[in-house]
Amino acid sequence: MMFGDLILMLLFFVQTGIGVLGNTFLLSSYASTSCTDHALRSIHLILTNMAVANFLVLVSKGIPQMILTWGVTRVLGTIGCKFVYYIHRMARGLSLCTTSLLSSFQAVTISPRAGRWMGLKERAWKNIRSSCFLCWISNLLVNIFIPINLESIQPVHNSTNIQDYGLCSSKTPETPGTTKYTILMTFPDVIFMGAVIGASVYMVLFLHRHHRRVRHIHTLKNAHRFSPEGRATQTILLLVSTFTFFYFTNSVLTFYSVLFKSHLWMQQTTTFLAASYPTLSPLILLHRDPQALRFCS
Repeated sequence: MMFGDLILMLLFFVQTGIGVLGNTFLLSSYASTSCTDHALRSIHLILTNMAVANFLVLVSKGIPQMILTWGVTRVLGTIGCKFVYYIHRMARGLSLCTTSLLSSFQAVTISPRAGRWMGLKERAWKNIRSSCFLCWISNLLVNIFIPINLESIQPVHNSTNIQDYGLCSSKTPETPGTTKYTILMTFPDVIFMGAVIGASVYMVLFLHRHHRRVRHIHTLKNAHRFSPEGRATQTILLLVSTFTFFYFTNSVLTFYSVLFKSHLWMQQTTTFLAASYPTLSPLILLHRDPQALRFCS
């Protein structure tokens, strides 16, 4: 094993280990507090689903990549390739869906407590469980055709119609079919990312107006003291910004690797980026949420 491969293996090992432990702590913390206050129960239910999605992304992407860096390529088999890749795609979509749900729910939560907004808040709190359930069902069904063309890595293949993914490979479909398939698979992502961006812009504008209003009422020293809702909004905005950065960067590199024959370093980079948000998000929440941090302590 070369020195570069050893460093890469340690990098994926540390990333996967930290992410799995962090999401396990969050899952234990938020699952135990999901039966308390009504608002807390709702947002903790979303965070619990997000922790599960991040855990699945790390297990289905980080562990196979560590196996690949060890030089073992024929380990999964065709059924294993289909199952692992399906779990990864489903968990990736679930992470996007729960992030969209989290940002939208928080935008509704901090909205004015009067008029139509109050009725919208009540409906949001009542339908949060069904929304999480729909996230699971939609991603389980949408990605069911993902593994059809996947198979285990072949010993020798020189065909230009074979796309090599390291541990797995797939036949490249025809160009018209590829275009329709890409549009079909990216449409839900565009909808969810639009909801994430829209809710984030609303929360940023709300916090800006809140800061200006409080500054006129209190002293400058007290103006920076946000309410628990304001602090939660800042945390969610930090999560959403982190998710958006890694999601778009990984999507661009993945799209490039699909269109062109990608090198091994490109596959390793996309894998690292795909696992970066699931690793960082529990660290952000543990740092920003005192309740979760006390539970882990």
